[in-house]
Amino acid sequence: MSSIPEQLPPCEGPKLTQFQYYNSTFQWLERLDENREDDDVTSSKGYVFKARIGSREYAIKVFKFFDPMSTKYFWEPQLGEGTSLDTAAYYTDPFYAECRAYGRIQEAIKKNILKTDVSVLCHGFFFLKPQDQKALENYAIDLGLGLVDSKYQESTIGGLRARAIVKDLVSSNSGITSKSIRKILSGVVSMNKAGIYNINIRTGNFCDGQLVDFGSSWTEPHTLLASLNREAAVENWRTAERLKRYIACNLGHTNDNRDRNLSYLTCGVLGLLYSTLLISVLVEIEISRQRTTKLVASYNSEADMNC
Repeated sequence: MSSIPEQLPPCEGPKLTQFQYYNSTFQWLERLDENREDDDVTSSKGYVFKARIGSREYAIKVFKFFDPMSTKYFWEPQLGEGTSLDTAAYYTDPFYAECRAYGRIQEAIKKNILKTDVSVLCHGFFFLKPQDQKALENYAIDLGLGLVDSKYQESTIGGLRARAIVKDLVSSNSGITSKSIRKILSGVVSMNKAGIYNINIRTGNFCDGQLVDFGSSWTEPHTLLASLNREAAVENWRTAERLKRYIACNLGHTNDNRDRNLSYLTCGVLGLLYSTLLISVLVEIEISRQRTTKLVASYNSEADMNC
């Protein structure tokens, strides 16, 4: 097992600092992502708990163990056969993806590039102590240790200790409404400009109008981004621009003074410019009850995108 550094990941690019109170006693109160509609999405990478540390309560995402061999088919063609498993993990492991994303967000906030409410506040990472991992056994979760190569896992940072990231505790309400959607879209665009590509933009990834999950994100500099085709990137950027115009026009027809029900505006956004990455957008908006719920599926058609 490698020693745990103060910042992770140990590669080029942004890094997240270790949680200040990582050595404190944790009181695990409840699982937050259970029985949610997108529970299967969350549990594929980890689990979210409410925990008390001292007098304060936090949301803690505990990540599953990750074996880079499981995604070798994806990264090896781009990075090459000689790429070490550790290097591959630093760019494909959901835990490191969040470390890199939150590290960049914190940098950008300090430089006034991003606003503080663009995502849920992150307080750092830590590795669970044996007593904490045992406490989580009461929740019948599976961190996937049996699915990874034990010899490789023991050689990694933290070894057989589970990884976690500490965040502010927020409500389960997505906070996505016809009034907030413009601000939310602006936040996503701002993050893209800061070199953060969430990739997993969906209703269930928002709480109180803030992004909460960056386990699928890519943050520049990123070794895999360099392998993207420039021509495809430019075309996808044009598609994204058409989608932005469509959303702006569509939202202009909402009536906030009537009784409302929730509907979904489902849009896949290919938002790539040179070295940028695929972004998919799923936003929930409030519209009038009299309006028919509709699914926007053909976002690649210019006729549907033009105002």
